[in-house]
Amino acid sequence: MVSVPPRRSQANFSFGDSIKALLLQPGLPFASVLSEQHIKNVLAKHGCTMNGVYSTAIVLWAFMSQNMRDGKEAACQSAVARISSFFTLRGKPAPGADTGNYCRAIAKLPEDTLKELCLGVAS
Repeated sequence: MVSVPPRRSQANFSFGDSIKALLLQPGLPFASVLSEQHIKNVLAKHGCTMNGVYSTAIVLWAFMSQNMRDGKEAACQSAVARISSFFTLRGKPAPGADTGNYCRAIAKLPEDTLKELCLGVAS
């Protein structure tokens, strides 16, 4: 039986390549996979919301991308810098460099809500 060798692009493609592509897209990563409206719907279902600069969607997107990075790029300071860049590119006032509000916002992300969001993306 003759087998067809995989195309070179398929043979060398790795999970890391997928992550790089996701993290290099314009804007905050995961926004195209996990919409702000879907996040709002799930949070409303569970009776929780976070508004302001560190809205639930912004915090969730930044936190997810932070966890996919390594080294200094995985620091809260880098996540806040990405959020600031996101706001600046959209002509909105950016948050300061202090990471305290971002870290407190992460702590407010309810585990059951995160689980439902993850399962929704996976299906």
